Amino acid sequence: MALPKGAGLEELARAFFARQGFLAIRSVSIQFEDEEVTDVDVWLYGRQGGGVRTRALIDVKDKKSPKAFERIMWARGMQLALGADRAIVTTTDTSSKVTRFAQQQKVALLTGAFLRRWSGGDVLHDRLSLEEFISNIQTYESHKQDGDWIRQIASAKSAVVSLAPYPAFNKAIGSFRFFAERAQTRPQHRELAVRGAFLSAALASMALDAALEKLAFEEAPVRHKLLHAGITFGDAGDNRVKSSIETVLAVISKGVKNGRALARQTSDALDQMFSNVRAEIVADFFAAEKNAALLFPVARELEARSHMRRRSDLMALSIEAKAVVGVFADYIGAKRMALLSDEFVSVEPTGLSPFPDVPSKVVDAGTDKAAAEQDEAAAERAASGS
Repeated sequence: MALPKGAGLEELARAFFARQGFLAIRSVSIQFEDEEVTDVDVWLYGRQGGGVRTRALIDVKDKKSPKAFERIMWARGMQLALGADRAIVTTTDTSSKVTRFAQQQKVALLTGAFLRRWSGGDVLHDRLSLEEFISNIQTYESHKQDGDWIRQIASAKSAVVSLAPYPAFNKAIGSFRFFAERAQTRPQHRELAVRGAFLSAALASMALDAALEKLAFEEAPVRHKLLHAGITFGDAGDNRVKSSIETVLAVISKGVKNGRALARQTSDALDQMFSNVRAEIVADFFAAEKNAALLFPVARELEARSHMRRRSDLMALSIEAKAVVGVFADYIGAKRMALLSDEFVSVEPTGLSPFPDVPSKVVDAGTDKAAAEQDEAAAERAASGS
């Protein structure tokens, strides 16, 4: 299986920024009210401190005629539309005019030539590409009829970019629940389900970390209260859902015959429904600052583990990652061992070798040194956001 040309450069861009400390996700659909608007080749999420998060998008074009000016404008527009901190274009066009235009538009430019020199050919040695990840799921012939496994992952990825943090967390946790149930009930396909669960947990951790950005300097009891409310009601953290419910109950109480009794019954039923959410499990754990600090590094680890080629590497979670997966499993009522046990009934898949078209060595020594130095400087600026 050979990587499509553009996908190969996307993997290099993803790997480059992952090594800079970002959580890098490929192929993210941007949606509005369940309608697909466009997609982002690579989405970056970074954490620099308790109250500082960085979000960036990368547009990748690996073509002889990459239309670099058009892609720079598109990336800049997407940055503004999504509220991202940075926009980066990876292109094969190395002309000075394109560089000047990118600088004018405040878009970082990263050349494909630099990424290929940087990679040294090892970025997919131990890791599955997105295409391989999806191809593995497709080996389960009923994956689409069984809840559409690929769509579950795509929806969770879309949510962390398209939605506010709490709704995004709930969407990703829904995907985590889906795969946790399959890991428990589909033993022949448990490895695939565990991969999906780990990736979904990574996205959920990323969304929850984003939600905590605004709570970084709150006391633990306040963080607990706001976390509990945000997860329970799934709004943007502004209590809008709860306020709307209270408004509707007030209207029923005052404007309907026997309204007080009806409003009280409705309120009791809603309280019962929301109590089943069990948001206190997540709030209790992550209200503590030391546990909240785990979310970003664990998100990076789980995303990486979910794409490991070898089963032993897939299951080699750190203690911190196991703790977070365990909390999420308790929250949804799943069995921890279905996700964390390294015992499988199926034989480990074979043939997951790296793609042959990934560069296997660094560029020849005769490569233009000045161009290489320019590329390296541009890459450093793109990574640092300067």
